[in-house]
Amino acid sequence: MPVSARDLMDFPIPEGRGVASTRDAMLYALSVGYGREPLDAEHLRRTQENGLVPTPTLANILAHPGPWMKDAGVDWQRLVHSEHRLTLHRPVPFDTPLVSRSRMVSVVDRGAGKGMFATFERTLAVLDEDDRPDAAPVATILQTNACRGDGGCGSAGTPLAPQPPVPERAPDAVLSLAVPEDAALLYRLNGDRNPLHSDPAYALQAGFPRPILHGLCSFGLAGYAIGRLMGAPGFADVSAIAARFTGVVYPGDTLEVAVWRAGDDLHFRVRVPARDVTVLDHGTARLAG
Repeated sequence: MPVSARDLMDFPIPEGRGVASTRDAMLYALSVGYGREPLDAEHLRRTQENGLVPTPTLANILAHPGPWMKDAGVDWQRLVHSEHRLTLHRPVPFDTPLVSRSRMVSVVDRGAGKGMFATFERTLAVLDEDDRPDAAPVATILQTNACRGDGGCGSAGTPLAPQPPVPERAPDAVLSLAVPEDAALLYRLNGDRNPLHSDPAYALQAGFPRPILHGLCSFGLAGYAIGRLMGAPGFADVSAIAARFTGVVYPGDTLEVAVWRAGDDLHFRVRVPARDVTVLDHGTARLAG
């Protein structure tokens, strides 16, 4: 039976729990670009345990509730990540119990045969000694999924305000970033084992010629590039980053990350020039501090 907007809005999204170990943090950092210059002290601060600094976008993968939309009746094979917004309130703590609680924000129906967009908010917090979330959250995450097989379900809730476009002028900084051929196989070790990113036959059934890179890996690579461009010779940290996923990235692609400064705000876009495809657009970010 097709999912309905009302049922999805009312679905009890499971609580997520987890702990970020230093190993988790180092693996994540390696999977989103850090460590490419293994003699550079700034890279090593993210990839070895001595004085380890958490990568800001690490918060995206912690205490995730799992593939709950599959349990809610959404066509899981045809679901893709379409937009993501992360606000980091404080650095991710290591070896500390974490909890995330989620709520649906909206369902936007595009019509039968056209799919729908489902947005949910997830709040990541530290658990105190009484097993209660700390009042000051670590991060707030807004995720929108394009559910390509679930159109005609009806709409509900209040959609997010759209992300602004990038400025109509030349970017202030650009970084070219090669995506390793094994990038998806490495990134999936962070917890997202969806076969869309590893199994060629499954990817073909989902409409792709081969496995695609995780959207959140592309998002993390963008965060890495922004940190490198804005923090040279070291790295800057973002405190907020958001973007639309407008095209798929394949392992082996070379990304071009363009960044525009606009006062305290940053805008960015990520393209694959060889395929003339924009893969992240309407990107915004703000630096910590």
